[in-house]
Amino acid sequence: MHFVIVGCGAVGGYFGGRLAQHGEHVTFVARGEQFKAMQTSGLTIKSIEGDVQLNNVNVVNGESLTENSLAAPADVIFLCVKSYQLPAALAQIKPLIVNNTRVIPLLNGVNAADIMQAQGIPRENIIGGLAKIIAEKSATGVINHTGAKPHITLGAFIYKPTVNSTTVKMSEQGAALQDEETARLSAIAKRLKLAGISVGVTSDIELALWRKYILVAAWGALASARKLNLGEIRSQSHIAFLLERIVNEYADIARKSGVNLGDKHIKETLSFLSRLPDSSETSMQRDFAAGNNSEFDVLVAYPMLLVKEFNLSAPVLTQCYTKLST
Repeated sequence: MHFVIVGCGAVGGYFGGRLAQHGEHVTFVARGEQFKAMQTSGLTIKSIEGDVQLNNVNVVNGESLTENSLAAPADVIFLCVKSYQLPAALAQIKPLIVNNTRVIPLLNGVNAADIMQAQGIPRENIIGGLAKIIAEKSATGVINHTGAKPHITLGAFIYKPTVNSTTVKMSEQGAALQDEETARLSAIAKRLKLAGISVGVTSDIELALWRKYILVAAWGALASARKLNLGEIRSQSHIAFLLERIVNEYADIARKSGVNLGDKHIKETLSFLSRLPDSSETSMQRDFAAGNNSEFDVLVAYPMLLVKEFNLSAPVLTQCYTKLST
């Protein structure tokens, strides 16, 4: 199975590196200094799960991709870019997609698949995915994994008929295609497991995406607006209350969006946050502090659009949105 990793930061570098470490056919797509560094020095992973130095990795230049850039067709393309890099990445990878290619976004956010379809990626080529890892790229070609057991969740999207469409029984052909996709998911998961990567396949990828979203987006919005790490948030009771409140606000948005998010999921999110180290910060928070591009549009602005669309009350999110957008 040929894995193509687009984006060689913390997520792509770590998971792609583990696949390559265990002998899988992996091609990295990198640009600029990252491409040059990986060409000459390979990839280094420093991890609580074990360090690895990959001196020779297969890397191609993302700035000049064509259908002939790969030695073999891509079976799986993992999109591991920031949300604001997604449109450019999609334009780059289109020549690499054939009928059997499955494109799996491992991005923060809940609407990557919608953006992909709007950019011309056929829905039958898209598999839902999310990654859980606490890591960062500390230098070009060096990934530091410092917390949480790295995990990937995969799941097929269930495309519901629109209000105006006619609901029909699934045909025998449709059932066969669904069985084929289930087998494909299982095969991808097996390769990840053989590379020592924790992986799960879910029947409700929308719920899985939103469960991560109410953690990463809610925490990221408050931490970025207040410029506080997690320990500083927890040490001030009124700020700790705001964290709990904004998690609940994101959960309200999820429910209005038709996601079966229960109270137990909120409790699990808050429990997970309570166990993270005091020094924990989100990537959006670090990007804001450094004056870099951030995932504000996907993690803060997009849910604010849904708040207005659903006529919800979300005072903490609204306050964070106002502060971060000025």
